[in-house]
Amino acid sequence: MAESTVLSDSTPKVLPRNTKNGKRAMRIMSFAQFFDFTEAQILNSMFPSIQNAMKLADSSLGYLTAVKRGVETVSVFLWGMLADRFSRKKVLAASTLLASIGAIITGCSQQYAFFFVVTMIANVGACAMEGQTNSVLSDYYPVSERGKAFGLLRGLAYSGLIFALISFSLLSDHAPAIGWRIAYWGFGVLGIIATLTIWFRLEEPTRGQTEEALADVSLDVITKKESQAFSFRVAINQFRVPTVAVDCVNLILLGFPKIMLVNFSVTFFVMARGIREGQAILISLLGLIGFITGSIIGGIVGDRMSRLFGEKMRLVTGHVVLAVLVVMSYLIFGVPLGPIGIYMLVAFFTAFCLEFMYSITRVVVSAALLPEVRTVGFSIGRMADSIGSVLASLIYAIVVASVGISNSVLWLSVGGGVLAFFMYFAYYLTFARDAKRMQQQLAERMT
Repeated sequence: MAESTVLSDSTPKVLPRNTKNGKRAMRIMSFAQFFDFTEAQILNSMFPSIQNAMKLADSSLGYLTAVKRGVETVSVFLWGMLADRFSRKKVLAASTLLASIGAIITGCSQQYAFFFVVTMIANVGACAMEGQTNSVLSDYYPVSERGKAFGLLRGLAYSGLIFALISFSLLSDHAPAIGWRIAYWGFGVLGIIATLTIWFRLEEPTRGQTEEALADVSLDVITKKESQAFSFRVAINQFRVPTVAVDCVNLILLGFPKIMLVNFSVTFFVMARGIREGQAILISLLGLIGFITGSIIGGIVGDRMSRLFGEKMRLVTGHVVLAVLVVMSYLIFGVPLGPIGIYMLVAFFTAFCLEFMYSITRVVVSAALLPEVRTVGFSIGRMADSIGSVLASLIYAIVVASVGISNSVLWLSVGGGVLAFFMYFAYYLTFARDAKRMQQQLAERMT
């Protein structure tokens, strides 16, 4: 007989779990994930000022972004392994502290070589946060509520970034010579505060406690079994999970429109549309509000569709939004829109669609991953996202001199979105089978 607590009621019920601190964990981890988002935006939003200070070529942003993403691709998987093998809370605190120290040192850079090295260090710490925060939240919220939880987490993180972008805009316009340094220093100080908050306030949940297959199993048994479940072989095998493989290809392709919007849009608006840097950052600010709204609404709508019509409808909803993303990408980068307000509106809806998609697919992936390697699984997705960004950035850096900024950004964005739309059909073939297999493995483990 399984070593579990079997409920007498014929209807399965979830035993009382330690989920009361889920909302507090969400607030704390959104503070941490804010640094993941902000670290990249300092370089992207203030690149014209950094370019002037360091005497850099137009292609430097593409090469810098490519190398940063390449370093991230390697380091994020190692962070995921550490977090699943040891305490996610302690690893999250360590990565946040590393990002903070790296940022403070970056603000002191006088030469490009030094700037290049230390900004990579900050990036290594910042990139670790997404996999760990998603993993922890998965153990506070069941699949039926996970979309909303993921959406709120990212929405809160993006909300903090609003104030950062407003600050970047003011610094760019009023203190262009030193503004980017102040941005890095401020990022570092806030990161130290976040590190202390994680260390003293975050409570780590029991891995797997929200899974349906473990609904009638005591927390003591789950804790015992899960503590023995992690192995390097199991972690590596996550690359072979069909849904994870599909998700990786999809994220690589979506990395093209994402990186164009997030990393190259300010430069595009300044160089190709003749918009002032401060105004271009404000357009990005509307895009950020689109990220916040899309993240939250995507999570809520996805959960709602899942409860009413099943998980397949969650996938269909994301597919429709992906089609809209392709259209919006063409509008924002392919059509001169005139007034700044129109650019802001289109930027809002483009970002809305991108983040809506994320809230859909993260839940899908979480349902296919075993709890003891869920951080690794999410980190694999982050690796794929980084690979897409590297490819897009390298292609941009190679072709921008010959075809121009306008055509480079337009076709990389729209092309990646179109390919992602067709790749998305593969989710329908893999997801249901992988989610069922994961639940069966958990149930068998308890026997």
